[in-house]
Amino acid sequence: MDSAPSPGSYPGDSGPTVADGSEDGGSRPFIRHVSRVIDRFDDLLAFALVPLFATLLDVEKVRRALAPAGRGASINLEFAFPSSLVTLWRFATPQPPPAATTQPSREELFGSPSFGDTPGESAPTGGSPPARYSDTGGTDVTIETPVETIRVPLEAIGAEMLGWIALALVAYAVLQGLLMAGYVGGIDRRLRGEPVAIASCLVTYAPRFILYNLVGFGAFLVVLPVFILVPPLVLLAVPVIFLISYVFYPVPFLFVVDDTPFIDAFRQSARLTTAGGPVLRFGVGHLLTAVVSSVILSLVLRLGGLGFLLALLLSTPLALVLTAATVSFFQEAIDGGIRNRPACP
Repeated sequence: MDSAPSPGSYPGDSGPTVADGSEDGGSRPFIRHVSRVIDRFDDLLAFALVPLFATLLDVEKVRRALAPAGRGASINLEFAFPSSLVTLWRFATPQPPPAATTQPSREELFGSPSFGDTPGESAPTGGSPPARYSDTGGTDVTIETPVETIRVPLEAIGAEMLGWIALALVAYAVLQGLLMAGYVGGIDRRLRGEPVAIASCLVTYAPRFILYNLVGFGAFLVVLPVFILVPPLVLLAVPVIFLISYVFYPVPFLFVVDDTPFIDAFRQSARLTTAGGPVLRFGVGHLLTAVVSSVILSLVLRLGGLGFLLALLLSTPLALVLTAATVSFFQEAIDGGIRNRPACP
């Protein structure tokens, strides 16, 4: 009978297990765990459907990426720490919508919400400022939804529209939470050589992922009016957002790898990241990879329809490897990856 894998190791692994950076390979945890995941890529290949599906859900960005090339060419530099669900749009932004837009109808303003953005991308993006002054002296707000980009006079944003935005975010938080729970939980189990048990992952982890998304979206809704009224504050907020992204990047992985309760996951994340060491080195390795990948993918995306297909082909396995490498890293970093983890059925 085969013996169970030891804490922090996976079937087929060889060499010492490094949890504290004191052994060989501890100074380069990102490279080591990426290599480990690439060696197991055949076992994880089915999970590539998740970032592919999440990318295609954003119909508006797909439509802009498929448009003829040549307008609004730019290069993205994305300084991204690990995320539980990475898509093409995390690395590259498609060309911006035309400058001229028509006055939105009531259906455009208050139509049924749809869900395609990744967490944190519900804010206006794509090179257009969140607010601009119109020719009449008023202020227009550019809002990019998964189905269409619209420009709305500031005075048109009322309780009804904010209600639709809140409803869309809640629905999206649920959908995204289910995807994250099955995706990260399934990768965690597969790397351990266990049955994927998607249903068990959804029951165990989805509530925390949904709440995690709701907290992020709630924070966005709180600061959105401030950014709309004072657009320069967006630039001032960038370093704060960058710091928060680093300090709490382990949170969604702790939900799964260590079965950490919601509040405790934030506390443990802050403790791990502020201590530096392997957690900092892994985060920096991921960040540098994201910068290089964003430059390449943004250039490819500028080629129009063919470029979008090529970027999709390149970014999908990349997204899977980055997420799986982060799961692998925290499996090893948190007590060998076995403390408090619920058993698979």
